[in-house]
Amino acid sequence: MADNPLRHKAMPMTSIKSGDLFEVLPDVAGLTVKIVNVYFVGHPESGDWVLVDAGMPNSQDKIIDAAIQRFGKDAKPKAILLTHGHFDHVGSAVELVEHWGVPIYVHPDEMPYLTGEAHYPYPDTQVEGA
Repeated sequence: MADNPLRHKAMPMTSIKSGDLFEVLPDVAGLTVKIVNVYFVGHPESGDWVLVDAGMPNSQDKIIDAAIQRFGKDAKPKAILLTHGHFDHVGSAVELVEHWGVPIYVHPDEMPYLTGEAHYPYPDTQVEGA
C-alpha cells in the first residue's frame, strides 16, 4: 500500500466559535480553542480561579489572552485541572505552566496516559459509531 502524502500533514480543524469567550455562570466561563473548550472557574473580581483543561497545542496565547480579559492584567490561576489526557485537552499544558508557574492536577488513573506508560484503548466500534 502506497504511503498517502497527506497522512502526516496537519489538518486545519476549528469550530466557528473558536476564540470566543463565553459565560456559563457568573463564576464559570468557557473559551473555544479550535475544536475544544477550556474553562475558567472563579469569580472574575476575586482573582481566585482555576483553568480546566489546557486546550490544543499552540493555543496558550489565546488562553492567556482570555484569562487577562476575564480576570485582569496579572491573571494567574491557582492551578490547571486536566479532565483527561487527550491531545486536545493537554496540548498547551507545558507552555501554560511555564508561563504561570502553577501546579497541574489530574486524576491518578490518567497518569499512565499522560506519561506515555499506557495508551488509551481503541474505541469500541459497536458503541454509537465509536
